[in-house]
Amino acid sequence: MLAKLKLVKTPKGIDSVLMLSAMLILWIGNYSNLDLMIADSMFDGTRGQFAGTGSAWAGNFQLGMISLGCAMICLAIWDTLHPLARLASRRSALRVVALSVVLVPLSIYLLSSFSDVPCPTDLLRYGGLAPYTRLLETLPANASAMVCLPTMQANTAWWMLALPLFCLPGRPRTAFLLAGVMLLCGLAAGWQQQLQGTQFFTHTLWSAWIASFLIYLLHNLLQVEDALA
Repeated sequence: MLAKLKLVKTPKGIDSVLMLSAMLILWIGNYSNLDLMIADSMFDGTRGQFAGTGSAWAGNFQLGMISLGCAMICLAIWDTLHPLARLASRRSALRVVALSVVLVPLSIYLLSSFSDVPCPTDLLRYGGLAPYTRLLETLPANASAMVCLPTMQANTAWWMLALPLFCLPGRPRTAFLLAGVMLLCGLAAGWQQQLQGTQFFTHTLWSAWIASFLIYLLHNLLQVEDALA
């Protein structure tokens, strides 16, 4: 068993990257005004609303990601019932992707249901009723509980961070580039939500981090299963 476990290789530096990125996001949210600066730039004070209010782009993007995710799940189920020879070397990656389609949005939803962080549109600063509080601060006793962290609106895009696994271990550079593209897609979806005032920038970053961490765990778990098989 130990000999087989040695076959499981963890990508070098991923643990450190996850830890350092979490610390960076935490610092940005608690010790900088970047969230407010970005939200202020998107808020139209004369109309009293955010610049992207009413945009249909985010909804269409989410529909596309849900459709693609369903296709991945169906492919994984079909491959489980009727193994496809061409997917033999990518079977673990396909399973991680299919599980990510379900578990990433679900995890983000469950975590957000326990939060009390207000969205920009809930704040007094932007016409709402809630005071602005940072992640480690406590809402005043008379403030209503909110569910805006991590962001739920764009969470259907973050499972795509698992797609680069199809390029591993043979093409690490391609996997890295694809990861960058997928990250940009997720950030673009998050940016559109920020334009609508439904989340702050760090809310988007936390969603990306949670998705990356979950995908990393799934990847390692299924690699261990393959090594023990």
